[in-house]
Amino acid sequence: MKILGFDLGDGESAVALLDGESTVEPRMMPLAGRTSMLSSVGRRGGRIVVGDEASVMSGAQDVKVRFKSRYLTDPAASQDVRMFAQGVFAALSEAEPGLMAQVSRTVVGCPAGWGEGRREQYAALMESAGFPNVSVVPEPRAAFLYARHARGLRVDAGLMRQSAMVIDIGSSTTDFAYIVDGHQQNLSMFGDTNLGGGLLDEVILARAIERSPDKKALEGTMQASPAWRSYCELAARRLKEKYFTDEEKWQEKPITSTVTVCYDETLLLELSLSGKEVAQIIRTPLESLGGRSFVQTTAQALEAARTVSRDCPPQVVILTGGASRMAFFRQACRDAFPDAVLVLCPEPECSIARGLAYAGRVDERLRTFREEVASLARGERLAAAVNASVHELYEPLAEAVFDIAKACTLDAARLWRRGGIATVDDMDAQIQERIAAALSGDALKERAQEPLERWTRALLSRIEGELAALCERCGVPQEKMTLKGASVHTGVKEVKVKLTDAMGMDVLSKVMGVVLAVVGGTVCGGSGMAFIAAGPMGAVVGVLAGIVVAQAGKAGMESMMRSAKLPRLVRMAVTDGAIERGLRRQKETICRGVITALSMPENGFAAGLTESVAATLGSQLEEMARDAEMSVEA
Repeated sequence: MKILGFDLGDGESAVALLDGESTVEPRMMPLAGRTSMLSSVGRRGGRIVVGDEASVMSGAQDVKVRFKSRYLTDPAASQDVRMFAQGVFAALSEAEPGLMAQVSRTVVGCPAGWGEGRREQYAALMESAGFPNVSVVPEPRAAFLYARHARGLRVDAGLMRQSAMVIDIGSSTTDFAYIVDGHQQNLSMFGDTNLGGGLLDEVILARAIERSPDKKALEGTMQASPAWRSYCELAARRLKEKYFTDEEKWQEKPITSTVTVCYDETLLLELSLSGKEVAQIIRTPLESLGGRSFVQTTAQALEAARTVSRDCPPQVVILTGGASRMAFFRQACRDAFPDAVLVLCPEPECSIARGLAYAGRVDERLRTFREEVASLARGERLAAAVNASVHELYEPLAEAVFDIAKACTLDAARLWRRGGIATVDDMDAQIQERIAAALSGDALKERAQEPLERWTRALLSRIEGELAALCERCGVPQEKMTLKGASVHTGVKEVKVKLTDAMGMDVLSKVMGVVLAVVGGTVCGGSGMAFIAAGPMGAVVGVLAGIVVAQAGKAGMESMMRSAKLPRLVRMAVTDGAIERGLRRQKETICRGVITALSMPENGFAAGLTESVAATLGSQLEEMARDAEMSVEA
């Protein structure tokens, strides 16, 4: 999988190539022999030419520049963008034949202010130019990802995780991205769509024309020939870049360049730049900035960034974009964020392209991550994990049910002994009611809590092992997907518990009827005569029973004894110990019956438990995944 990062800028463009699984940083693709080239397009001999080839001095016709800044307002700019993209595609294919067939994803940058609809249109435009599987990513996000992944910058990872401000100043726009704890904040990507280094190119050219003895002739040529105007603006841009690459050298001695303009006549245009002139240029009121100067607009944009980030000021400020080389701009950023570490990209003209390539890999991994988490949370994998271990719950739940049945029986028998219940039949009915109430209330939750905790911890451990491997494969921080302490709603009926403390028991209601029949039948069906015949008074009771049998037969004896109001002395002979011994003899039968009821598919315990886990743990996993994705997407 190869990912192409295409930084189509208003002034310059660059392309980076990343092997999706490689640890090697994205490599810059040569465009006309350079790592970045002018965003200029034209035709020569019927062929699309780009970069330096697209100039009137090279014989190109219909030359277009600054088309990206016009994309939102000038319908004709779409065709210029498409033609330039076609030229870049052709240049890449020529430089490395067969390369584009290996590219699985193309990521193109856009200003932060572009909405989703505009990005979709831009992606379609790039695909129509030949680039495969295009996605559009805001350039500040690309700059952040470049700073986070690039080895050469050595940005402290701890500071990056706290808060960061990315400031990307290009030829036509200045964009900001504010990230806290790896998350883009509300209003996190903003900027000034008119503030870019290209404005200075225009002022440098205008000042040069104003100084020229051929002012009127040059103004006529600039108006009549957009191609020549574009060529002269590019010359001014080159002069500006050379100046800001080594400002100290040109503080006193101006840097100069002569442009030969050949239109109706041959004219010479003298461009120059010095420290004094730069100070004047950046303070010149500009119509395109509403009468504000470059410095004023920069200060306002930085103040807006300070306002957005005032609750958690950035620990790191990352500057990128070709215009970030300007010393006055860097100083303005230092002044705006004096307590932050200022990070300067060593090759600002390449950092966005590399960041876009990283964004492609991040998004591809996140797509895999998102799909696998959904599969685990809602699909067959979670069901398989539950089904593989649900049998471990049967025995501890049966023990819990037995303990509840024993407690209910003892409570009812004590009331019968005291005369609070008239007959053994009434006592059996009371036992059954008490068991039903206990199984549907808090008693089962309390008795089953500890075994459910063990089962849940084991289940989560298996799931967390899968998540850890998935996080490592997809580059997601493992701490973002830990299940320790994750709070979800599970438990008996409406009980809310910690996911690490217990598991959903509301699903037991689906088999409670069957369980109750097993327990009630076993306990109550054998309780009457077994309890009455136990204990020190067993011999007396036996004699009484023998007389009744002689008169009414065995069946009649049992019926009479169960419905009779036995003397208090006989009742007192039925002790708690006798009842517990009787229940212990029935424990295996009771537990086996409960386990059978829980394990029978038609009773739906395993299916209900899977559904409950999927609805609770699944929701929690997906919420955690969204949070983890945000920290990676920033």
